[in-house]
Amino acid sequence: MENISVNELVESSSSDLPREIKLTFAKNILSTKKEPAEAKKEFGELVKKLNMKKQQNVINATGTVLHTNLGRSPTNISYSGTYTNVEYDLTTSSRGNRNSYLTESMKTLLNAEDVAFVNNNASSLYLTLLCLSKKYSKDSVIVSRGEIIEIGGSYRLPDIIFETGMKLVEVGTTNKTRIDDYKDALKNNPNAILLKVHRSNFSISGFTEEVNIKQLNILKNEYESLLIHDLGSGLVAENAFLSKHNLTMFQKEPRVQQSLKDGSDIVMFSGDKLFGSLQSGIIAGKTKIVEAIKSFSIFRTYRCSPVVLYELQETTDLYIKKLEEKIPFWNLLTRTYDELELRIHKIIKNTASKHKIIKGESLIGGGTLPNITMESPVLVLDTSNNEDILYKLLNNKTPIIPRISDGNVNLDIRSVFEYQDNEIAEFLNLV
Repeated sequence: MENISVNELVESSSSDLPREIKLTFAKNILSTKKEPAEAKKEFGELVKKLNMKKQQNVINATGTVLHTNLGRSPTNISYSGTYTNVEYDLTTSSRGNRNSYLTESMKTLLNAEDVAFVNNNASSLYLTLLCLSKKYSKDSVIVSRGEIIEIGGSYRLPDIIFETGMKLVEVGTTNKTRIDDYKDALKNNPNAILLKVHRSNFSISGFTEEVNIKQLNILKNEYESLLIHDLGSGLVAENAFLSKHNLTMFQKEPRVQQSLKDGSDIVMFSGDKLFGSLQSGIIAGKTKIVEAIKSFSIFRTYRCSPVVLYELQETTDLYIKKLEEKIPFWNLLTRTYDELELRIHKIIKNTASKHKIIKGESLIGGGTLPNITMESPVLVLDTSNNEDILYKLLNNKTPIIPRISDGNVNLDIRSVFEYQDNEIAEFLNLV
């Protein structure tokens, strides 16, 4: 039987994967006796599969703007990657405090006494509760049954509370929780805190009742407790901006600034959802508590990288300067139906194949506004083989991620940036 060497197998692929990885694949394949053709086929499949798993830019044509699997909020990364004064004080030419500018700008944006930054919002809640347990001798967390959430693959609120060593005290029912439910729980658990969790990834409708932050603040003061608000989605955009662009779907979405104004001691939210920046968790509220969190022994293990801090700084400045449309997430949401439809016509203008445009519905996504959609024009690809066109889309120079609906391959331009239109047009010209 004809043999093939490791080097020959490696050289059979033109992939730009590191040679060391291809060598490992080749050695493993040839460790069992295989004919050259079979070895090359298996080697090629392994290399191609791994190459497609490399993190790379993609075109999000799903219509879900905050697509969890595609990195949630898109950003215009402006961090250069070189040295920064992240912990160096240029005014004293010595070591400085981390996040001094970002802290001040975020305090201004949120009208908060103090803020802290961690690697995601799950960390925000865990770290805050753990700190309150250790430094404030709090032993229980009072939560409405209608707010005991699960997000992501394994994040369950009861599990997070359990890991802090605190006791979960459930009050009310799934659909109705009243102020007296919280009051009774505080009477029986004098060292408890009140936790309100925004149901950002699901909704409860119909015969419902819940207690708002203002009511909980009065109760908290009466019993000398603490009130924590996990907002998750993190809307900070002003009503004037939302009204200007007719973004009425956010009318009932709670704003971070309002929660603080209404009496929350701590509000926490994600940086990569409605805030429109990189993955992070922002903890805002009373100075005494935030300082306790920042000085907590394990805070350093959850802190953000200079890259994330820089992008949070840039995004915060855009909000303060009233330049929200320059934040990629908001830029996508403020495009009108007519603007998007005009772009689609330009995309398909010179394509030989026929495609149809339908009125579709885009999603905000990312565990926010689960029942809310936005009208958007959708390009339905006219193809006799959807599996083949999907394969070609995913294997494009820049992979194009479509939405599959009713067996059709759809391109929803709501989540596509205008500079990416030409690449979609080039793809359609080739299929």
